[in-house]
Amino acid sequence: MRASLFLSLTAYSAVLVALGGCKSDVSLGGPNTLVRVELEPTGPNCPTGGVAIHTGLDHDGDTFLDDDEITSTQFVCNGSTTVACAGGKVLKGTIAVRSASDFSQLTGVNCIEGELLIAGTSGDALPHYADLQIITGDLVVAGNPSLTSLAGFDQLREIGGTYLIQGNDALTDISALTQLKRASGIQLIGNDGLRDLRGLESFVDIDTSLLISNNGGLVSLAGLDNLQTTTSTLAIRSNRSLASLAGLAGLRQAQLIEVSGNDALASVALPGLQKLDVRLLVTTNASLTAVSAPVLSTIGDFVRLDGNPKLARVDLPSLLTIGSLLATNNNSLATINAPGLVFATFDVQLMNLPALTTIALDALTSIGNDLALSNLPVLAGLPGLARLQSIGGDFTVTGSGGLRDFTGLGALEGVSGSMIVTSNAQLRSFTGLTRFGEVGGNLTITGNPLLPRTTSQAFAQRITVRGTVTIN
Repeated sequence: MRASLFLSLTAYSAVLVALGGCKSDVSLGGPNTLVRVELEPTGPNCPTGGVAIHTGLDHDGDTFLDDDEITSTQFVCNGSTTVACAGGKVLKGTIAVRSASDFSQLTGVNCIEGELLIAGTSGDALPHYADLQIITGDLVVAGNPSLTSLAGFDQLREIGGTYLIQGNDALTDISALTQLKRASGIQLIGNDGLRDLRGLESFVDIDTSLLISNNGGLVSLAGLDNLQTTTSTLAIRSNRSLASLAGLAGLRQAQLIEVSGNDALASVALPGLQKLDVRLLVTTNASLTAVSAPVLSTIGDFVRLDGNPKLARVDLPSLLTIGSLLATNNNSLATINAPGLVFATFDVQLMNLPALTTIALDALTSIGNDLALSNLPVLAGLPGLARLQSIGGDFTVTGSGGLRDFTGLGALEGVSGSMIVTSNAQLRSFTGLTRFGEVGGNLTITGNPLLPRTTSQAFAQRITVRGTVTIN
């Protein structure tokens, strides 16, 4: 069903020209956050082709997202069905409207077989087109500074591509979307007069990607209150006034949720969410203090919590399985609470968390790949990992100055990869690793000033190490 989250190349190029000749790397989170969109060929990521959407930070300041700057990639794939005209008067091609006189070509049209671009007009309203119901490609409404409403298209019910609404600073009313039954994607970007999302109440179970980004006046997601399931992406990025996600209280299942760069957002609360097919991304929200999803049981890929300076607590009490748990660079994060989590298919990475005191992963028995505990200076113990039996990759403990020993890891039997224990200022012994018997790779124990060399040597001799041993 999905054709593409982003625009066709023709319409995408046209809107960039209308908006002032911007590059195709569109900044969504301020001058240092970039997006790169590339066609994705037919293959394992997209069986019928599609697009790859890369995001990351412009570390070298060249305004281009280089390969080594990419931190996240989303694939949006072509579907097997398309929107088609169903008779009546059909207008074909890429139709551009840049002035009031250009609107006349739409009179009496039932379907546009192609794209419609409305950009740079000066009016505050769109003419009413009661006959226009289908657009097989993209609909772009961009760079219309006085436009307050989309009411002229209130009979539109199908869009084969993306409905892009961007850079319309006076826009306050999107209620015309109420009749829309089908679209590959809806993107609301840079409409600073928009206060909420009223007009999206008809969205209940959808296969439509939603991108809500850089809308400076947006304070609420009211309008999404009826949304229960989405089999596509929901991205909420860089809306500086957005204070609440209460409009998502009814959401039960989603493919991918991203919440990033929303400066006023105090919490990510998803009280009804039960399943995430792919991932949850919560990054660089300056005021965020809490993340909670009390009934979420499954995350197919990973949850990433990164760069939220005030985030203090994460509560996922019903979570049973996950691909990876990645918490990094959250300066105030003290508690990670997922006491029901049994399996992590890939990684658990807890890194650069200077306030972390509590890891409550009490039911976790297996990590399929790596466990990394890095730069956790006040973490004093590991009782929340008491049932962990196996690590399928590497086990790294580094820069964790509060750890004196390994108390809490009494069930851990071995590591399939390497074990690295370095630069832990207070580490004195390997007490707690009572059942530990094997390292499948290398064993490295270095730079722990209070850990006697003889203690490290005795530990290495007690267990089986398949690789090399480095102790100093």
